[in-house]
Amino acid sequence: MEESLPLDKQYRLWLLLSQTRSAIFRARQKKVGSYLHPNQATALCTVWALNGQATPAMLSRMLFLERHTVSELISRMEEKGLVKKNRDPLKKNVVRISITEKGRKVGHDVIQVDFIRKIMSSLTEEQQEKLREYLSILLKAAVKELGTEEEVSQLK
Repeated sequence: MEESLPLDKQYRLWLLLSQTRSAIFRARQKKVGSYLHPNQATALCTVWALNGQATPAMLSRMLFLERHTVSELISRMEEKGLVKKNRDPLKKNVVRISITEKGRKVGHDVIQVDFIRKIMSSLTEEQQEKLREYLSILLKAAVKELGTEEEVSQLK
């Protein structure tokens, strides 16, 4: 007889978190009618918010992705015309990532800030604060497990 995977309460909660993220991305994709990979959507928002100051290393830290993954991600986004890489004028060995006009348009069309606001507004203000608090606790615990000394970089 095959042994079943023991799914305790904590693991089922983690699955719920994962399913929720996936469902929100799928619902947004259905609403918009076009697809942007969740990592690309997150990277595009981050690059846009950092207003030309983003570097591959920053994105790697903020998105918890390996540097080579971020490099591939940026290259794909650059091929699509969403971002561009520029050498830092003061630090020649530093590459800065900035959003293009096409990236801004895709950001508005695909990221759907209003859609995310609609989903998030299904929670009260108090529930949103509690969720933010709880997710911050989980994020800090995960970062501690990673053994990194760095502060967690979040967009405020």
